[in-house]
Amino acid sequence: MNKKALLLAACCTTPMAQGADPAGGGWLAYLAGPNLSIGGFVRSETAFTTSNGKLNPFNQTGNPFNGVATARNGLFPDTTTRSGENQSQIVNLQLFRGEVESKLRLGDSFNATMRVRGVFDPAFYAEYDDSRISSQAAGRLSHRPDYFQYDVDGKARAQPLEWSGRQYLIDLPALVLEYSSGALSVRAGVQQIAWGQAIFFRVLDVPNGLDFRRHSVLDFASEEFSDKRVAAPAARVTYSFESGWLADAYVQKFQPSVLSNPNTPYNVIASQFTVHDQYARHDDKLDAGVRFKGEVGGLGLQAVYAHRYNPDGVYRWTASGVNRDLPGLPGSGEAMQFVPLEVDTSGVWSAREWFHYAGLTRLNGVTALNAIVDDFQPYTAALGAANVDDYNGASAQLDSFFQIAGGGLLGQNNGGLRGHIAREYRREDDIGVGASYIFDGTPGSFLEQLIVNFEALYVPNRTFTDPSLRKEFLTKKEVTAALVMEKYHRFSSRFPATYFVAQGIYKSHSDLFGRYLGGMGGDAGRESRGVGGGYRAIALAAQQPFPNLVWRADIAMLYDLQGGVFLQPTLKWKPNGSITIDAFYNYLNGHLGKQNENIVGTVDFADEVGLRLAYQF
Repeated sequence: MNKKALLLAACCTTPMAQGADPAGGGWLAYLAGPNLSIGGFVRSETAFTTSNGKLNPFNQTGNPFNGVATARNGLFPDTTTRSGENQSQIVNLQLFRGEVESKLRLGDSFNATMRVRGVFDPAFYAEYDDSRISSQAAGRLSHRPDYFQYDVDGKARAQPLEWSGRQYLIDLPALVLEYSSGALSVRAGVQQIAWGQAIFFRVLDVPNGLDFRRHSVLDFASEEFSDKRVAAPAARVTYSFESGWLADAYVQKFQPSVLSNPNTPYNVIASQFTVHDQYARHDDKLDAGVRFKGEVGGLGLQAVYAHRYNPDGVYRWTASGVNRDLPGLPGSGEAMQFVPLEVDTSGVWSAREWFHYAGLTRLNGVTALNAIVDDFQPYTAALGAANVDDYNGASAQLDSFFQIAGGGLLGQNNGGLRGHIAREYRREDDIGVGASYIFDGTPGSFLEQLIVNFEALYVPNRTFTDPSLRKEFLTKKEVTAALVMEKYHRFSSRFPATYFVAQGIYKSHSDLFGRYLGGMGGDAGRESRGVGGGYRAIALAAQQPFPNLVWRADIAMLYDLQGGVFLQPTLKWKPNGSITIDAFYNYLNGHLGKQNENIVGTVDFADEVGLRLAYQF
């Protein structure tokens, strides 16, 4: 009896072992043969910072206003110094991870697949400690960092078949039963659905959201989101026609994208916010889509339609629900609980900090203040808030309230005000087309077997977060288009062929992260004015295997035409069939233009050297 049979004999009960397959020999012999395959890997993933003291500004321990005297001009001129300690660290990321995938053939037409993933973070970081600033902020995530649990208001667990804690994650990215018969394939269960051709970009790849908890957007670009797509319970049907055309349709449970929690290494929502995720209201919603793909006269064509909830979500101000008085104003907590601000030291302390973070998060600091005043009447009026016309008026009113929140009426200076926002989800219709062509160039020339792909997506009703965070969201018609060119080219008979890919993308109203372009361009000294002309970026990548395929060199680059670059060279070593070592460097520079007008400026604190050590079985 081989190893698989011994394992199954230890796990199976006697009645199961007595069953018989059509060929005889029992279920153990059937499963232990070629019908069952089990494989997987264990891996250590580490990233060491090289950012020369740059910290994640979206976290409490990286706030540039910590310990810095900042002038305010509110009820009276004063200077405030935000409490908090900026903590540097050597390790940006340390994960220990294992995956096991089993595939079982159940007959001529049925197959089953299950993939189990386990991740553990030992938290070798300089962690935020709320007791150091005497924070009383509402919400579990406002306190000790939590690396994996995804919190949703009114729901214990947002992701089906996922079990997580502060430092661990166990989930099933795949649990699928597949039926295949001739031209028909049906897959039912928890699964990922991958459409499109992009490396950094997603145009037609609309079925699934993304999970950023493990390494944000800084994993290997060549993996093309394969480790990021959020799996969902779905039914998928594929049918191949005799003409060569393929129809691919799905219906699935809506699952949102999952962002990193506050005060974790790659968090990009400012930790002065408390987020109230409203996914529980959408837990019973379904997404559906269909794709047709085929060829006409050597030209590959495809058409896509999806009726879905956008998994990225949109944000607005929401009432804090926290009844805590402004210092020196007894009873003011009765009104404060109905506005989106909470008195707490982990909040914002000055108008300059307010505008600085409005710029980082692509919001408008002036209209964000007016939205609070207008959307939360009569409570804001009772607290003395009023509309403002410009940056100076907003600064004066904001500094006045920050002074009051810090106990200025009592002769104290403790700061601050914490914002509360709700994350909601809106339906949209995604209509896409694609075309591809393979050139027949002269043998050995660069045009030989060059593949050109074009993808375009039109959304007539896409919903965006208003840069003011007002209750009414923005709805726009958005166009996304990408041109992708790829090929293998052999430069030398001694080396395998080099793989090249070049891509360009255009989006009419939002950046690569889905943020509305009208919120771009603000900083501590001015409100956001937005950028025109749409979002434009290019990506380049290459892979070069070495002789004997023991080594492989990769390089990937994303250039945001607003002035940001992400460069990732990688070296892969596979000394045998079981061990793989990957070393890479993430270089991020969002200061080639204005930092708050390009996407790289959001993550350019994370220059790092990464190392993956994996054993496959």
